[in-house]
Amino acid sequence: MIIAGLLAFLLNVLVLREEVELVEVLVAAHNLSAGSRMESGDITYRSVDSDGAFTDRALTLGRETTLIGQVIVRDIPAGAPLMASDLRPVATPDEQRAMSIAISPDRAVGAALDIGDRVDVLLVENQASRFIVTGLEILAVGSRDQNRSGWGLTVEVSPVQAMLIAAALESGTVHLLRSTGLPPYRNYPAIRDHRLPPVASGS
Repeated sequence: MIIAGLLAFLLNVLVLREEVELVEVLVAAHNLSAGSRMESGDITYRSVDSDGAFTDRALTLGRETTLIGQVIVRDIPAGAPLMASDLRPVATPDEQRAMSIAISPDRAVGAALDIGDRVDVLLVENQASRFIVTGLEILAVGSRDQNRSGWGLTVEVSPVQAMLIAAALESGTVHLLRSTGLPPYRNYPAIRDHRLPPVASGS
């Protein structure tokens, strides 16, 4: 009876395994960096339960050829599933790049920014403020449910703009402003010692 019971248990396990439907999803073959181009060696696949929490959003096997050459818009750890929102087509024919900017929503229009909006980058450094670049198109925006310190967005930049923004992030405080079509930043001088005037006496 004991042997019969074990055999019945094993048979039930095998039946349950057969009932689980698997799907092959694309995953990162190694750590992928935001702003880089997707290559064939960056992609592998893994079989997962089709009822998993993310499988309805993950890219499935067979889509990999359409991803080659696209721009990765966020850092993706090795083994993580690839989502359609992780990639963007090449921004322009002149080899523009995608760059992620981690910033507090308080310095980025309260996070009220969406894909397709354009922003200007303002640097405050050593009691001076100046525009670094203007009119950058937003390619991706972090979830508004993210921790405030971990929020950010991805913008389309030229190589020079990328270097200017990277230097600004390291050297001072960066603010993102929604572009309004005002004259280019070069028409405005840097504002030195920008302090508020003393409050007038009521007498």
